[in-house]
Amino acid sequence: MSWTWTTLAVFAFLFLLQAILWKRNAKTKRLPPGPRGFPIFGCLHLLGKYPHRDLHKLAQKYGSIMHLRLGLKPTIVVSSSQAAELFLRTHDLVFASRPPLEASKYISYNQKNMIMAPYGSYWRNVRKMCTLELLSNVKINSFKSMRKKELDLLIEYVKEAACSGIAVDLSAKVGALSADMTCRMLFGKKYMEKEFDERGFKAVMEETMELSATFNLADYIPQIDSLDLQGLRKRMKAVAKVFDEFFEKVIDEHVQSRDENRTKDFVDLMLSLMGSEETDYCIDREHIKAIILVTTIHQI
Repeated sequence: MSWTWTTLAVFAFLFLLQAILWKRNAKTKRLPPGPRGFPIFGCLHLLGKYPHRDLHKLAQKYGSIMHLRLGLKPTIVVSSSQAAELFLRTHDLVFASRPPLEASKYISYNQKNMIMAPYGSYWRNVRKMCTLELLSNVKINSFKSMRKKELDLLIEYVKEAACSGIAVDLSAKVGALSADMTCRMLFGKKYMEKEFDERGFKAVMEETMELSATFNLADYIPQIDSLDLQGLRKRMKAVAKVFDEFFEKVIDEHVQSRDENRTKDFVDLMLSLMGSEETDYCIDREHIKAIILVTTIHQI
């Protein structure tokens, strides 16, 4: 019982402290108009099943540039093309970084990939590396024969199925073709489903996308993240472990076969840049895994 009263007292204190700080900040900062909301929870209660519709209704009342507090996070909502141009072109560097989220912390190696990394020297170097080294025309063309081989296998499969009168799910086959090509460009070979996880690539990828998109209260009230009220952190760590173990195995295989005479894939290239004093790319194994992860998710 004493713990219950202590917890309630702490929350009451935080509630009052947040209310005082909010009033003080409101007086010192020039913020766009918007609903006041409640202490701690802010305006989260105003967003229902269809947040975009709720934001549209609020924008009709408060204008095309609107200030909301989502939990403890100050948020600016832009809802016109003219205002969007200010944020995305005129003042783009100020708003270039994405906010830190639990999903990016646990799944994306603490924002070390190009998509989630904060804007700065590291992001610029990773972008430069991906553009010039990994995704250059020369590198992509080096996999032309591999892509042709995979496409020939698909065509041959469809021809055999047609001769046998068997129905073919082309959407699934084209998706598998894209996944196979991606695996070979990234890892140098195709991996069996069980080599990744007993659930398979697709199931784990779908769970990853779900966890990344799910509303997470801890992202808006960081002080309660250790409680894991929604059970999302536990799932994120489980998914991150699956990816990490697989990527470690892939990197180890590449390290052991580094001297073999074969077409170098993306992992080979990044390993050659790791620790090199001749480049500006300061990367280690964790950076390599983060870059592989985001490339895999967006291609498979």
